[in-house]
Amino acid sequence: MTPAESTRQVRPDTRRELLDATRRVIQRDGLSSATVGEITREAGASLGLLNYHFPSKDDVVAEAFAALAGEELEQLQKISRIHERPADRLVAFLESLDWNNHPAWRMWIESWGQSVRTEALRGTLERFARGWRAVLAQVLTDGVQDGAWRCEHPDELAGRLVAALDGIGLHATIHDVDVPADRATAWARRLVEAELGIELPAHGKPPCARIPARPHTSHVTIRVRDLDATGAVLPAVHLTYLDEARGAWLAERFARTGVIPDAVVAQLGLDFQRTLRRDDEAVIVRCSLDRVGETSIRTHETIETAEGAPILDAAVTLVVRDRDTGRPRPLTTAEREALAG
Repeated sequence: MTPAESTRQVRPDTRRELLDATRRVIQRDGLSSATVGEITREAGASLGLLNYHFPSKDDVVAEAFAALAGEELEQLQKISRIHERPADRLVAFLESLDWNNHPAWRMWIESWGQSVRTEALRGTLERFARGWRAVLAQVLTDGVQDGAWRCEHPDELAGRLVAALDGIGLHATIHDVDVPADRATAWARRLVEAELGIELPAHGKPPCARIPARPHTSHVTIRVRDLDATGAVLPAVHLTYLDEARGAWLAERFARTGVIPDAVVAQLGLDFQRTLRRDDEAVIVRCSLDRVGETSIRTHETIETAEGAPILDAAVTLVVRDRDTGRPRPLTTAEREALAG
């Protein structure tokens, strides 16, 4: 290795430059073109530098692809929340698939093919497939809670729909003459309508105005009883931290009325970032309003260390119940105003 290469390999941004170069190759020429030679030429780096920062070419491709897939998933999550009514959100989900975007679909089709022999890429695909199914399952669950449709197993239906929609995308890309974008759109809508027994709303309904998120912040000191034998905070304790912050947030929202609606947790989605340990000493827990449905409240909740390191990200759906019958009931206008206040 030359002295110049030795100097370059310790630069903190060299790894990022290789990943960015791989992304550009994938986006411009496709996943199959992301060879060692093409990546190093694009980055202006040597094979030695690539081998220094990554175990193999497959690993750098999988990581670069993961970044691209992560951006698409984040965009899909935002799209799935721009409407209040679950049916409108479901239509937005389908429209986001963009059957005319052949380069994006080709990237996914190539990744499916290469994942058969590439373990690193297969792991990336599995992780993000779960993410897409989770987004759709959340929309389906919200529709059940709001009475928009009936669905006994949203997670299972989400998996079935994602698999079928992937198939439509494959045909719309490879056989675009026989399956143009308008036909792919019609197939996707018909498939969802048949599964749910509903008629989806027409395209083009403008999104509702979002309620601004005003988080409530709680500071929690880690207690000895919160820890396991290794000094890590017990998983169930994280839920206690969230419950405490959520209760304080609700009390703050309904301080004027003095009456907090009877709301129970119906669904909880957790994304653990890292282990919380005794040395962290204290944590910051935030709770804010994400969405108000007909009978439900969805919150966005986070736990982080006092230094700001993320520990946990949670999406929590609360169903408001009638105190006498225990059944879900619509939120009142006053309750909606209190939540937005």
